[in-house]
Amino acid sequence: MTLAALACALVVPATSLATISGVDLSSKKETKFVFLKARVGSDGIVTPGQPETISISRMAPKARIAVFIEPPPTTLQCGELYFCDAAPAAPAPGSPPFKADKKGRAVLTFIMPDTYYLETDPFNPKIRTPVTFADQQRIHIDVQGASRIRHVKRESFGFARATVQLHPS
Repeated sequence: MTLAALACALVVPATSLATISGVDLSSKKETKFVFLKARVGSDGIVTPGQPETISISRMAPKARIAVFIEPPPTTLQCGELYFCDAAPAAPAPGSPPFKADKKGRAVLTFIMPDTYYLETDPFNPKIRTPVTFADQQRIHIDVQGASRIRHVKRESFGFARATVQLHPS
């Protein structure tokens, strides 16, 4: 028996054994992961309880988007002494759900939350105190979203800076 015939005799049973055992030796498509840094545009001033509009680009295509308002961790209250939880924002009444188009762009209108939560006990995050936004307080408007098209999963995150302006009462 020649060497070529011997090689063929051993390769064919090995490939059939691999297929029978459930392991396909052919090209298996794995999910590719892509991270995108989204751009978020805001007018820079937000008022608690009022509708606000932001524009987003470079988001994952057709991604469902979550919007959060948070005080930056550089403040004394939220970074030095305690932890601050971001306040989720919901779509304004009558506006469409938060979703990017096929090019990764969106214009979102949401109601600015009145409060965020301050975690006073780092060992028990369930103990938290609601804190209202202060006048001239700096905040971040965070957006994040994800989409999966075929074998490509795209995750996006971005933020904009803004200042809280309380309406005169």
